[in-house]
Amino acid sequence: MTMRYTYKEYLQLPGDCSCEIINGELFAMTPAPTVRHQLVLRNILLILADRLKGNGCEVISAPCDVLLSEGEKDIEDTSTIVQPDIFVVCDKSKLKEKYCLGAPGLIVEIVSPSRPSMDYVKKLHIYEKYGVKEYWIVNYKQQEVMVYKLCGNEYGVPKTYVNGYIEPGIFGDLMLALKDVFA
Repeated sequence: MTMRYTYKEYLQLPGDCSCEIINGELFAMTPAPTVRHQLVLRNILLILADRLKGNGCEVISAPCDVLLSEGEKDIEDTSTIVQPDIFVVCDKSKLKEKYCLGAPGLIVEIVSPSRPSMDYVKKLHIYEKYGVKEYWIVNYKQQEVMVYKLCGNEYGVPKTYVNGYIEPGIFGDLMLALKDVFA
């Protein structure tokens, strides 16, 4: 029988364990990201932080836990804990001292070459299930960004950006130039 992990067990993991829990299943995160991954992360983080300054939203980067709860009475029973590369929260009541409780408005994942299915499949379904309004999958090797937008309870067909500007739907007229993302 496979152990089902919750936030309670997650907190008891060794401090050097870089892990996420999805539907009670423990996943070791990939080894240290590449320099290119970190440069793209920095570019997106700085652009979003600059453009969203003063609008009441917070732009946060990993490592920071996001607890996606199914209404458990005790937070320790939460069985999905992720650490997105970047997330944006406009409802500051979700931000606690050590984690974000509930779906951020935007999650950005930069594809890890060692396990792309985690971002393209597993996390796509999890973020959709928990109501993340917009999910970006950034592939720096292909220099493309796939943007999924929540329509009702499910993501519509993604829009793939390979040049020009990314137009996040949840922030009004905000646009990000792809050349700046991949600079």
